[in-house]
Amino acid sequence: MIKELLRKILRRGPKAVRLPTMRTSSGEFLLRKTDYGQVRVEFVTIEKIAKRALQEVKAIHEPEIIVESNPVTTLKIRLTATLTAGYSAPRASQEADKIINAALKESLGAKFYVPVEVRVQQIVPANPKRRVR
Repeated sequence: MIKELLRKILRRGPKAVRLPTMRTSSGEFLLRKTDYGQVRVEFVTIEKIAKRALQEVKAIHEPEIIVESNPVTTLKIRLTATLTAGYSAPRASQEADKIINAALKESLGAKFYVPVEVRVQQIVPANPKRRVR
């Protein structure tokens, strides 16, 4: 029953492609086959690409990104961030997903979709006033 429910949920959005991942003492990494052999991309690299891409999203501040691997979607990005007041959380989440996946496709040259799970930690004012002491 749980497997059927997960399949229904995954069918709604873009399909997550199962990518082979491995673990070593230095951390987890993703294996991609190319015409020239296998390319090993460490999860830390994926996190850095995602963080760099999120600089374009004005609504999201202080992003904390964790790339993880699980049996259902093999690769997933968990994003915990602060949201600027006045922005919609669902729209910011959708924009973050779109920008991160575009950056990964551009950088890694791969045609795959990695689900991004967004958690809003707090909401801050758009222009915080500074106190003068």
